[in-house]
Amino acid sequence: MTTTRSTVMSSTSTECALIAGGPGCDCPDEADRLTDEQISDRALAKFRWQQRAAPAGRLAARRGLDGLLAHARSRGPSNLVAELLRICILVRVLGYDPADADDVEVLLQEYTELAELDDDPRRLGEAAALRAHRTAVFGQGENALTDAAEALAILTELAAPDPGEDQAEWSRLVSRSLNGLLLVLLKLGAHELADEVSQRAIAVSEIAGSLMDRLVHQLNRVRLQLAWALRLERGGRDAAAATRFVGAAQTAHAAALLWGPARAGSGSGRTAAEECSIIGAAYALQRPGPQHLELLTGLKEVAHFTEDRIMLAIATARCFLAADRPADAWSALAPLHEELWHDSTDAVLALALHREFAKVEEIARGAGTRSDALERYAIALEGELWALREARLTALRSHSEHHRLAREHGAVAAQALQDPLTGLPNRRALDLRLAEATTTTATQPCAVALIDLDRFKDVNDDRSHAAGDAVLREVASCLRTVLRSQDLVARYGGDEFVVVMPATPLPVARAALQRAADAVAALPAEVAAGVTMSVGVVRAPLDGEPTAALAAADTAMYRAKRAGGNTVITGSTAHGPEPAADPDAAPDPDQSGSRESWS
Repeated sequence: MTTTRSTVMSSTSTECALIAGGPGCDCPDEADRLTDEQISDRALAKFRWQQRAAPAGRLAARRGLDGLLAHARSRGPSNLVAELLRICILVRVLGYDPADADDVEVLLQEYTELAELDDDPRRLGEAAALRAHRTAVFGQGENALTDAAEALAILTELAAPDPGEDQAEWSRLVSRSLNGLLLVLLKLGAHELADEVSQRAIAVSEIAGSLMDRLVHQLNRVRLQLAWALRLERGGRDAAAATRFVGAAQTAHAAALLWGPARAGSGSGRTAAEECSIIGAAYALQRPGPQHLELLTGLKEVAHFTEDRIMLAIATARCFLAADRPADAWSALAPLHEELWHDSTDAVLALALHREFAKVEEIARGAGTRSDALERYAIALEGELWALREARLTALRSHSEHHRLAREHGAVAAQALQDPLTGLPNRRALDLRLAEATTTTATQPCAVALIDLDRFKDVNDDRSHAAGDAVLREVASCLRTVLRSQDLVARYGGDEFVVVMPATPLPVARAALQRAADAVAALPAEVAAGVTMSVGVVRAPLDGEPTAALAAADTAMYRAKRAGGNTVITGSTAHGPEPAADPDAAPDPDQSGSRESWS
């Protein structure tokens, strides 16, 4: 079976130039000397290079990408890890090797967990699109509908960057994610929805996207319109198909205008139509004729991806037919027809190729060989396929609306558990987490800390309550950053916070909280107004009363206050103290044997 690859998600389009020097060095010592941005650029270079490399080169690039991912993982969860996971998933999905299915599942799970950890809607939507793409390639298309619908519901709701977020970076990432969803919808044959997503991706990239981003979206829109036109032809809707072919040619012209500027420095002096197979195919399919044949023949060497090869072959065959050369038209289609007969990765476009081949073969054989019964069967079969496609489109829209409503309901529920000032969990969420922590063996030993800010009243009195609110937000952000993702940091009320630390021995908790206290004390005066923290921490025993643990932590906190503040004091609950340990000799958390290191 011939390995096929698909159109990529970002500026790694089929027309991107090869990266000079191949996949690059994979030495861990070299990676140690690179910044996150340089590692990300190196990974993208490998990804681009492997798309056109020979099998041995693709394998080497893949090993290099896996090495970069392992190196990034060693630094802990980060945006870099998420980006490398995305690239490693794409390499496997676009490579279409069934042996990669389990590996993709593991990588997808990790990527999704990181997205959930950051509560990043764009990344959650991209994770859903990747899952749908995985299922469409390795499984059955119908099973991809739910994930594709979830991605559609999330990504089409992204309206603007958050305050303070870089507009250009937001535009680049959102348009890239929308482009990934577009590719999935094309695989599912949902061209109407793909059209909506494509227009949205182009609009977002126009805000602040690079020339390459805009070029990629225009080229994928050409692919969309050509695939749509071929599907309309199969359904007997020739007039609608002709309109789509015209639209594809117009979009190809827009892409051609971006081609040179976007690829400055890598051009060969040839026109976009001479270098880009999908642009050349779009021009030829709008008005097939012998005038395109020389150009199309030269484009065979740059059509590396199955979708582009199908469209180029169909365009070439139609131009040969227009030149009254049916045998050459048959030859243009026959090799790909045979290859795709055993390959179902691009079923929607493959059907268009097989239909084209059947028509051309009939013409090449001469009159008198047409079977009316077979023709009627083909028409009936296409009608059934059209009905199934319409049902799939309806299901996608229905699933997407369900996900949208579910997300809205979830957002309302989340607001009920969130402190509006700091964005932290509120008292109600704290009660739920404490109840769980004191009734589940998996959370033991569980540490509970109560934090009170030193000199916070002075901030309100000397500055303003607005200044006090700003300090609370900064302290909350600092705590959330310094402590682990598995620790619950909640606003208890006023200038008090509570931290619930599951599966954490008391000495380890004390060391981590002291680190958090030091971080707050180190905040600039213009940010935190010089406030510090008094912290009391106790162990909340299994089946103990949560209120008793809070009361004991409160007592320990007041001892910290009396000691001058800016310190952490351990206390005990009614169940007795923690086994004796010297609090001043608390182990470093990274050496404590806890399940997750602190950062």
